[in-house]
Amino acid sequence: MRRLNLSNENTTMKYEILLFDADNTILDFDKAEEQALARAFSEENLQFDRNVLGVYRRNNIAQWQLYEQGKVTKQQVLIDRFVKTFEDLSLDAHNIAKIADLYEYYLKFGFATVPYAREVLEELKGTHRLYLVSNGVLEIQNSRMSGSGLDKYFVERFVSEEVGYPKPQKEYFDYCFAHIPNFNKRKTLVIGDSLSSDIQGGVNAGIDTCWFNPSHCDNNTDLVPTYEISDLRQLKDIV
Repeated sequence: MRRLNLSNENTTMKYEILLFDADNTILDFDKAEEQALARAFSEENLQFDRNVLGVYRRNNIAQWQLYEQGKVTKQQVLIDRFVKTFEDLSLDAHNIAKIADLYEYYLKFGFATVPYAREVLEELKGTHRLYLVSNGVLEIQNSRMSGSGLDKYFVERFVSEEVGYPKPQKEYFDYCFAHIPNFNKRKTLVIGDSLSSDIQGGVNAGIDTCWFNPSHCDNNTDLVPTYEISDLRQLKDIV
C-alpha cells in the first residue's frame, strides 16, 4: 500500500477517471443515520440512545456485508437489520415495518458532507471525470446527492439497485466500465471508506484503489489498497 508520501515517485501517477463511493466518503452517513434513527424512534415513542445506535449499527453492517457477498437481497437488508436490532434489544416487534419506513424517509434528508468533500470535488471536476459508485438505496442516494449539492460534480451515478449487482462484485464494475466513455483501467482510481466493498471491488475489477480512512482504523484484512488517506485533500497529491 502506498500511503501518501510526496517523495515516492508513484504519487505522480495521473488518473483520468475517479470512482467515488458515497456514504462516509463524500456524504456523512454516520450523522445522517443517527439523525434518521432518532427521529424514527421518537415518532414511535421508543427510547433512543447510544446503546440503541450501537446495536443497530452492528446489525446494519452485518446485513450489508451479506448483501455484498450476494447472500441476501437489498430488501432483506432493509428489514432484517431492524428485526435483529429489535431482537437484541428485546423490543416489541409490532412496529418494525413502521420504524424501517420512517428511517428511510428521514434518511433522505441527510445532506451533511464529510470534511473538504465539496472543496476537493470542485477542484477535481476541472481535471478529472468523476463518477459515483454506491450500494445505497437509489431513491435515498438521489435525494441526498441532490440535497447536498454534490450531484453537480459527477458525470453519472452507478447505484447497485440499477446496476443489478452490488459492490464488490466484478459484474458491478464491469457494468460501470461499459458505461464510461473511453474507459481505461490504468487511468482509473476507486476511492472509498469500505475495505470489503470499495477496496475489494477495485481489486476484483483490476483497478487502483484508495482507502479513505479518516479514523485511522486498522486494516485486519489481507487487502492492500494502492493508497490510504485520512483527509480527502490528500487526493490532490495522488491523482
